[in-house]
Amino acid sequence: MAVALGFTAPSFAQFGNCTPSEKWQYIDKVTGQTITVLTDTTKNDRFLYQTDPMWTADGKYLLFRSSSRGDDKMIEQTTRDGKKRSYRPTQIYFIEMETGNIIQATEGPNLGNAFLANKTNRMFMSRREEGNWNMYVMDLDKFFADVKKGKVKKAKNYETFIGTFPTEMGKPGGYAVDCNDDYAYIGVEREGTEEEKERMNKNAFLPLTNQPIKIKPVLSGLRKMNLQTGEVTKIIDTEFKIGHIQASRFTPGEIVFCNETGGDAHQRMWFCTADGSVFKPLYKETPLDWVTHETFGTKDFVYFNILGFQPRLRKQVSGIVRINLRTDDVELIGQVELGMDQNAMEGQLTGRGFWHCNSSRDNKWAAGDTFAGNVWVINVETGQRHQLVSDTKMKPDHAHPSFSPDGTKVLFQSGHFTNGKRLNLMMVDIQSLNK
Repeated sequence: MAVALGFTAPSFAQFGNCTPSEKWQYIDKVTGQTITVLTDTTKNDRFLYQTDPMWTADGKYLLFRSSSRGDDKMIEQTTRDGKKRSYRPTQIYFIEMETGNIIQATEGPNLGNAFLANKTNRMFMSRREEGNWNMYVMDLDKFFADVKKGKVKKAKNYETFIGTFPTEMGKPGGYAVDCNDDYAYIGVEREGTEEEKERMNKNAFLPLTNQPIKIKPVLSGLRKMNLQTGEVTKIIDTEFKIGHIQASRFTPGEIVFCNETGGDAHQRMWFCTADGSVFKPLYKETPLDWVTHETFGTKDFVYFNILGFQPRLRKQVSGIVRINLRTDDVELIGQVELGMDQNAMEGQLTGRGFWHCNSSRDNKWAAGDTFAGNVWVINVETGQRHQLVSDTKMKPDHAHPSFSPDGTKVLFQSGHFTNGKRLNLMMVDIQSLNK
């Protein structure tokens, strides 16, 4: 087993393993930018979804997930529609940014979601254990210190049990953690009443004939778990499937989520408060708006994208947009026109614009990936656009650009070097754009 200089092998097969840096750099032939590759192309690595924090509170470690770095056995599963599938469990890893060393921080078959604390170096984790949905918190400072000493103990020595989600509160799934690290906001599926189901089906979004229904509506809700006591209480119920739960990193008790259809929706974005007193649409859509990939970017703004990838959607404004949470004012940040967004390998003009977006915490920069597989940043104040990266392939997953907490780096994932078969995790420093 490869071990980084200054580290000794841990006594357990996976948990706490530390391997040498995989960093290297290349110059993007289209943009001229220096791209830092953080992970090699032999693994199945991915960043967390762009809405979730990936940096530890001290900024020294960057989190990612992978299903091919450990020695986990394949899991056999029967899906809801009766199909058999096999998969390897996904585990959580950290890159130590100073050295590039890669550390495995979880093991076993039952990990659900992981979410980094905002104020301290801790990680909240949900697990499926004997039919229960359990929440734990991991002391990362203690863990990293033992990794450096080469004296990693069993996982239970770094984890504290918080609580079990009550089955009567619904079927829990994804979650976000409040900026004070005191509550987790958890999405659930619920049974509900026949009247609710009838309304849900009546009001469900019906796409155009050439757009398949990817995700069917389901009665859902939001619950909150006290991360000190484990107590779970209700926030709201919805008559659509909740997705992309986000908590403000700046203001306690503010939550953004979406009506998840896998495509378009009558009303995509929603806002609520943790006490349930406010529950309202965020940016009221027109029939021609195809809203997607909202990001709780800053204290007062949620950034999102209005798609322009079809000719009919180009008949009104599209691109990266932000809405002010205090005033409901909406601003267009920018779009990429037909002649600007080019497939670098094939030389084809796509003209389909941005797909995902994000923003720096100081409101200075917005970032977006395009249908052609390019990553751009936009100066929010001036509107000036800069292409950072070309030809990420947008497969086997999208680029999903996000910013470091200090706004100096853009992270993304790319299938460029494997022709879309596997992903490299990459980073580009944008400080030179300030000059």
